[in-house]
Amino acid sequence: MSEAVLAAIDIYGSQLRYAEVEKEEDAAPRLLRLGSCEFDFDLVQDLLRSGAPQHGGEVVAALQEAFDATEASRLRICVHPPDSFTFFTPLSATLPVRSRQEQIHQQAALLTGTRDPEGLDLASETVRTAQDSEGEAVMWVHVLATPGPIHERFERLASSLPVTGFDWVVSTQSAAKVAAHTDLTGITQAQALRPFTLSVGRYEGHTEYTLSRDRQWYHSHYTHEADTPTDRLYFAIGLLNRLGVSPGAVGRLFVYGLDVDPNAYAPFQTIFGVEPETLDPLSVLRADRSRFGTSFDVGAYASCVGALL
Repeated sequence: MSEAVLAAIDIYGSQLRYAEVEKEEDAAPRLLRLGSCEFDFDLVQDLLRSGAPQHGGEVVAALQEAFDATEASRLRICVHPPDSFTFFTPLSATLPVRSRQEQIHQQAALLTGTRDPEGLDLASETVRTAQDSEGEAVMWVHVLATPGPIHERFERLASSLPVTGFDWVVSTQSAAKVAAHTDLTGITQAQALRPFTLSVGRYEGHTEYTLSRDRQWYHSHYTHEADTPTDRLYFAIGLLNRLGVSPGAVGRLFVYGLDVDPNAYAPFQTIFGVEPETLDPLSVLRADRSRFGTSFDVGAYASCVGALL
């Protein structure tokens, strides 16, 4: 086992994508393995919903094969917004830490319908600070809440690997990580001066949006109703309007997810004035691209690799 080696899985539909990297100081992480497992059942329904899983043995066998002889110390589990309880909440910066935690637990309990807030596994992170209408400092905190039975289920899955434990990550945060590590090669000076980056993830049944400012995660949102590029643009503008961000402040536009074609996002280019790019996780790793064919869907792995950054 090596503390420098981390593994991740990304669960969506009937596919489980996996990745493993080795981190080194002053160098990009080195890709050790990357791939996917296809099942003939809905992984989300089986693993992330209430009720006893029907295919736990198959998933364990696939994990053990995917991470055969792994030296990873931790496993990151990446879930998507429709399949998890994820939210942003503003908290007064003057609140004591214990009071902040109590508020987070109460809000998470309301969202999940859990009577006992202590029965939740919570991963929270302060994303940014701002001022409210009265000039008071406010901390915007992202929370990923996992019901206890689901968390225990994944404890059993993780125990099938020689890792010390696991962490939950939401796909939108993962996308922000890849965007933050992507270099500025090929962009104009005008783009570089714009502080925001927008990443749009397209999946069957939902679209997720991630906004970053100065390479730091700023906010995220998702919708079930954006079936066309024009629809996806409509909801992107809606998110920016809600946050008070002008399209002219967005200097880079990334797209990721399943079967993504940046050319299909021409309506975005008209409004933002920047060319859509595929969010390429291999570009932020030391990876031998020759291992992957020309048909390799690199954008589908952005959230899995991003969970390791």
